[in-house]
Amino acid sequence: MPTRTPAAPPPGRTPARGLSARAVVDLLCHARAANTVLKPGLEVTLPRVTRDASVQDDEDALAARLLAAWSDTVRAHVEAGTHEVSLSGGVDSAALCAMVARHAPGKVRAWTMDVHFADAVERSNARRMAKVTGAELVDVLIHDAVLPDLFEQAVLANQTVILNARAVASFVFYLEAHRMGAGPVLLSGAGADEVLQGAPGAMASAKARVDEDRALALEILRQDAPAVVDNLRASFRDDSRDHETSLGAPRGAVDNSGTPLDGTGLRDQNPGARVEPPAGETGPVPSGTRGRDQTAGPRDRLQPVDNLRGVSEGVNSDHAPVSPPVDNLGAVLAALPAPWDLTPEASSASQELRYAEWVLRELILPPELRGARAQGLTVRTPYLDPGFARVALALPESVLMRDGFGKWLFRHAVRSLVPDEVRLARKMPRYGHTALSSPVRTRWLELYRAWLSPERLEPLQVIAPRAVSRLLERYTRLSPEDAQAGVMDRLLMRLVSLAMLQAHTEAHPPCPES
Repeated sequence: MPTRTPAAPPPGRTPARGLSARAVVDLLCHARAANTVLKPGLEVTLPRVTRDASVQDDEDALAARLLAAWSDTVRAHVEAGTHEVSLSGGVDSAALCAMVARHAPGKVRAWTMDVHFADAVERSNARRMAKVTGAELVDVLIHDAVLPDLFEQAVLANQTVILNARAVASFVFYLEAHRMGAGPVLLSGAGADEVLQGAPGAMASAKARVDEDRALALEILRQDAPAVVDNLRASFRDDSRDHETSLGAPRGAVDNSGTPLDGTGLRDQNPGARVEPPAGETGPVPSGTRGRDQTAGPRDRLQPVDNLRGVSEGVNSDHAPVSPPVDNLGAVLAALPAPWDLTPEASSASQELRYAEWVLRELILPPELRGARAQGLTVRTPYLDPGFARVALALPESVLMRDGFGKWLFRHAVRSLVPDEVRLARKMPRYGHTALSSPVRTRWLELYRAWLSPERLEPLQVIAPRAVSRLLERYTRLSPEDAQAGVMDRLLMRLVSLAMLQAHTEAHPPCPES
């Protein structure tokens, strides 16, 4: 399937619809919420609980309480008729698979992804868990060449920007799994890290990634863009709602079952559609989304970056603009609030909760929930169900971190379910799969060049095409291991996504949300 070259719009055309200039700047600079300025309906609200300052019970008692909550949560999904699990081989999906098998012995089917950046150890652990639990294991092979070829389809299905190839791989995973007979509902291990502090240092590394993104974005924004450096602070403090776009109505908060707090139905990527429980399901409706608990590391040597979520191996700072728009750019950006601190309505939540909700909303839920829904599948996440999340978020920090391990108490609680080599596996660093590290590098770069032409960037109104062209040429000269590759690739993928969304909203007026 060849990479499609987009047709250029008429020269000099002013877009009549599509993304607003403010929305584009907000997204590239992490002002307010990023993906929610493009498509409403994926707001996340975790239970508003506070972690105990000290341990009131011994660890075994706390572990027993946590395991009981986990068992009750998973049993509700099983009783609703769900016996299929997305299994990455990490401890979260392994514990999920084992608990489903406890409640539905001999009925479990586990789905795993085989793509070139999947980690061999985790894939081996997935096979071991399938054997231990008696689950039928279905391996979904994803060829590297389909990732750039299906990038546009993934963007349009998700209605959000895509910033790494894993999001495209998730889209393809659900496409292939549905073709192979999965569903209609799959359970996912997503959300465990966010409610059980599974990635020590994740918040600090995420802020470093945000600062990198902001610095590089300033290189490619036009000087008359709404949020150049001189006005960046004021722009982030502004709580106006003028960044809503024609892709959808203003968003509303929903709880973890997918139900908006105002009582209306959650809308997925299909305009006007409502998320309803699959036919035949009974009992409490569990929450939805995401396919895996911890994405796998590379099989080959790649530059480690965390893509704003995992454990970072360091902060890259050598990609700052040659001529920064202000003095001490790094200090200015570092002093700006993190994006999870920019939501006034979440001011009553702890910083941990605000960060967790941001990660889920911006990086995890859109490619998984909407990518699956586009294929006719529903993904549910027991770790984010209110009953379990409330217990997990109330645990003392002292029982969650131990000797460099995150989620320590949970690992201890599932010791009867998960073999030690899986249960005690170290959290893998998030490796950045970039166009430069791909076996089909040429195809990725062709895609970038086709969609980052001046004709495609001009309708976005705030992008300097020549600056993007220079950035792309700098990028193509890097080695895959270069410290700059990850942050450049994130920006280029965001720009390609925005150009695609703009092109399609110009060509086809969006249907109104019901």
